[in-house]
Amino acid sequence: MRISFLAVKGLPAIGGIEKLTEEIGARLAARGHEVVVYCGRESGTTSGEHRGMRLVALPSVPLRSLRKLSLVCLGTFDCLRPSRRPDVAHYHAVGPSLFCGLARLAGIRTVVQIHGLEWRRPRWGPLARGFFRLADGAAVRWPHAATAVSRGLCESYEERFGRPVRWIPTGVTGAAPRAAGDLPFGLEPGRFVLFAARLVADKGVHVLIDAWRGVRTNLPLVIAGDAAGDAHYRRELDRRAAGDGRIRFVGYVAGAPLEALMSHAYLFVLPSSIEGMPIALLEAMSFGACPLASDIPENREALGGRGFTFRCGDVDDLRARLQDLVDRGEIVEVARVGLRESVLARYSWDRIALEFESLYAETIASGLREAEAC
Repeated sequence: MRISFLAVKGLPAIGGIEKLTEEIGARLAARGHEVVVYCGRESGTTSGEHRGMRLVALPSVPLRSLRKLSLVCLGTFDCLRPSRRPDVAHYHAVGPSLFCGLARLAGIRTVVQIHGLEWRRPRWGPLARGFFRLADGAAVRWPHAATAVSRGLCESYEERFGRPVRWIPTGVTGAAPRAAGDLPFGLEPGRFVLFAARLVADKGVHVLIDAWRGVRTNLPLVIAGDAAGDAHYRRELDRRAAGDGRIRFVGYVAGAPLEALMSHAYLFVLPSSIEGMPIALLEAMSFGACPLASDIPENREALGGRGFTFRCGDVDDLRARLQDLVDRGEIVEVARVGLRESVLARYSWDRIALEFESLYAETIASGLREAEAC
């Protein structure tokens, strides 16, 4: 099969959707499929080969609200060229799903993967939220098949639009935990609390900082991530953290240093208010980090009954939970037992890649049956 992914910021992975595309695409390429990934040039990605996939770097409108849509639009028109035409075009997220209709009209089989309820993200203004509400229906009605990364998302879309949405989650790499000697920033194993994700409002970093300032401990809170273009929010985080030397912003971290942080954190905290399926949380658990997450359905699904939760957005509840966990190391250690094995059993990229391969094959086969019936 020739499979095109539309579209990601860039590869190697720089975010959750990029991570999913890279891990699935590389495995499909290794199984003999031709995989094309459309990427944005602004990330520094150039056209070429990466882990067996062909990358096509395209320009985009340099505005946050239009960057992804313009990239997907150009990618869709590129797919219409006879030399580029895929067997299946895989569209990421609700907004870009609008362009799957154009590909479908051109006779290309289409799949849309839903990563979250975009209209609920606090970083969008009223106009953008209205757009995403309108696009929700297109995400399941226009493609030949729709998938979502969590069971809760599948149920939400099926209830609202009466169309089947297939559950295919995100996964973890299964890499072995890193040695203590790999720890960056002069940190000591088991002597720090970690947050690692984008510094945007829906990840709840401000809630974590406000809670942490009231926790009685000498452990540092390590905040790994960048502001993803939201400089105002980043300044707000600096203001909230001012004067507390235990709070350390270490910037964007990836690869071996991030794996080492996850391998040796005392706790991994994810206070998000909205998720699709939280890859960072799954990855941290796969390295054995004890998780503490907000109690939104997507986080609870990822936890699978393991770790700890607090009431979403509740600073006092988070502070109390943090204090309890830093005071009672024995319950943190108990929570770690079997954690890595549990996550690897539930969220394997190898299995997930096979599920997508099956979905693509089914989508192509249904098209052949429709053609024969005409």
